[in-house]
Amino acid sequence: MASMVLMSAGCAAFPGGGAQANRTPRQSSPTATPSEAAQVGALESLGFADGDQLDPLAKVGWQFAFLAADDAAWTSNPADDPYDETSFVNADDTCTAYSFQEIFETATVDDRSASDEYLAEVSGATADEVATYAFDGYFALTHVLTPEPADGEVASRNILAETDEETWLGAARVFTNMDYTTSQMNNAYSLQLACDAGIDPTTQLDSLDEIAKIVVDQ
Repeated sequence: MASMVLMSAGCAAFPGGGAQANRTPRQSSPTATPSEAAQVGALESLGFADGDQLDPLAKVGWQFAFLAADDAAWTSNPADDPYDETSFVNADDTCTAYSFQEIFETATVDDRSASDEYLAEVSGATADEVATYAFDGYFALTHVLTPEPADGEVASRNILAETDEETWLGAARVFTNMDYTTSQMNNAYSLQLACDAGIDPTTQLDSLDEIAKIVVDQ
């Protein structure tokens, strides 16, 4: 197995969620952050500081919108196991994205810190590596039960890694205010991208905004 290289501006590796070893840091280009327009309103934006405003019984989950057009940016992976993660490939067949949702138990009450803990678990990075290399990102936000669709963002913690053959990106968010026992909703969400060498996973993540969104209804 080739060794993974952590990249500063974010970095860890998870090919479908597996941990990797022998990482060494390197510089990476800056990544996008949520826009100013997405900072207003608890349901139009969920930054880390907004997590305590989330209804503990909120309905939260992934929403996927795949297009059948030949020029669709992403398409569902036909190898998907309906009882496993959802995966999809980009039009150039250079990146595969995996989505996960699960219950993540943590004593941490801060969404940012809990998201770092979850990012370490799904990426295989150490807590020190996450503290050094993780960076802020976002998922697209939407609603299903309300009349007006959202056009905001859900803050995430991201990390990057690479080998000679591949580049990886992971993005994670934990909602610590959710009462997942009562609501039976998952409180932890992640996207993991595996791309060919030379492909920037951060730009590929941006292109997923219209395909994979986090639904938050309360």
